[in-house]
Amino acid sequence: MNKETVGLIEVFFASLLFGLLPIVVRFGGNLGPYNLSFFRVLVATICIFIFTIFFRKYSIKPLKFEKRKMILFGAIHGFIILGYFLAIQFLTIASAVLLLYSSSIWIVIFSYFILKEKISKRTIFALIIAFLGVIFIVSPQNLFLRESLIGSLAGLGAGIGMGLVYTLSKTFKKYDKVSLTFWQNLIAIPFVLPLLFIDFPKFSLFDTGIIILLGSVFTAIPFILIFSGFGKINAQKGSIIIMLDIVFSVIFAWIIFKEVPTFLAVVGGILIMVATYIITTNKQKKKTSMKL
Repeated sequence: MNKETVGLIEVFFASLLFGLLPIVVRFGGNLGPYNLSFFRVLVATICIFIFTIFFRKYSIKPLKFEKRKMILFGAIHGFIILGYFLAIQFLTIASAVLLLYSSSIWIVIFSYFILKEKISKRTIFALIIAFLGVIFIVSPQNLFLRESLIGSLAGLGAGIGMGLVYTLSKTFKKYDKVSLTFWQNLIAIPFVLPLLFIDFPKFSLFDTGIIILLGSVFTAIPFILIFSGFGKINAQKGSIIIMLDIVFSVIFAWIIFKEVPTFLAVVGGILIMVATYIITTNKQKKKTSMKL
């Protein structure tokens, strides 16, 4: 099996595990989104630290540089997790996942202001498509329902936060991806710690299992697979494969919870995925032309 094939398999399984994450969150409904947010960040931090001990080629660089920016980086990460988990609780899994992936819109916007990247006509077209997709998912009639309003705002907030975090990650020069992932989770802990006092957890053996799985198998492991896989394959291929987690989430929610996406959600999801593909391929073309 050649190097590229191994990389594609690693990214595929990362996508599969990320696709199962909202299913696990739904099964952990007894703990609620506040407790799940805290323990997901805590367990992920521990797992990534243990991973770097066993695999020495992945080391954690000490927090010596850009500390203020790293604190902001970690704080936003914590609120992304909370927003995403709230969206999963109040919306269908398909809508929650698709709103998170509206981050492709915000990545372009934040990259324009923070990284000073130019926005091409092709990218503007993709942004219009993505905005239409969000409008289809967050249908106006649902906003009159309190739960849908909270879920929609939380999902959009998570998408915006994800776009900002991704953009900020490209500005760190002294840290590799493993170090950034470790520090963002560790720093997020004190920011999500107060959530425990909103709905103090009462653990059962099942709940404990959910927390461990959520932070390790469905968070730390897929991140590690992405780090490893993207090092072996073309970034464009990897970016397209990782988008399969949307499809996996929708399929598993359909099978397990009988959540059939509405026609508008399906249309909105397709528009967002098409827009993300256009933006991803456009960036990859720019990088290739610069190398040439």
